[in-house]
Amino acid sequence: MSQRVIAIALFCFSTSALALSPTAQDNRIAIVITPNERNQLLYEMRESLHTLFNMHNALAKQDMKAVAVATRPMAGLLERLPENVKSQFPAEFTQMAIGMQEALQVIARDAETKGDMSLTHSQMAEVMTYCSGCHDTYRVEVKPPKTRR
Repeated sequence: MSQRVIAIALFCFSTSALALSPTAQDNRIAIVITPNERNQLLYEMRESLHTLFNMHNALAKQDMKAVAVATRPMAGLLERLPENVKSQFPAEFTQMAIGMQEALQVIARDAETKGDMSLTHSQMAEVMTYCSGCHDTYRVEVKPPKTRR
């Protein structure tokens, strides 16, 4: 595992205390975007969740080719987001997204070439640390509409 992946994973785990209490003040870092940008980001997150479901389903069926097929679209998430949305992300957020994208590319490659279900389970657990770390660290805020004078 690369040092960057380890550093990002440690960052994710270090932020998990931010989400301990549902009644505590939300101290996560705000990413302030427009309503349309928020919709795009949330759409991509839902697609990621569907992909994770499809990956788990393929693993349950012991179909490693289906794991690879399911994984590939999610590995391109960052490229699908418009530049105006990506430009508003903190650098650490982008690094976590890149780390997750790289981990997904490895899952797809290894699922096809190695076919090792145990390895894929472990790799998917790594991907989930990115998801949890991001949601524990960041929140989306919608920019208030500009008022006319």
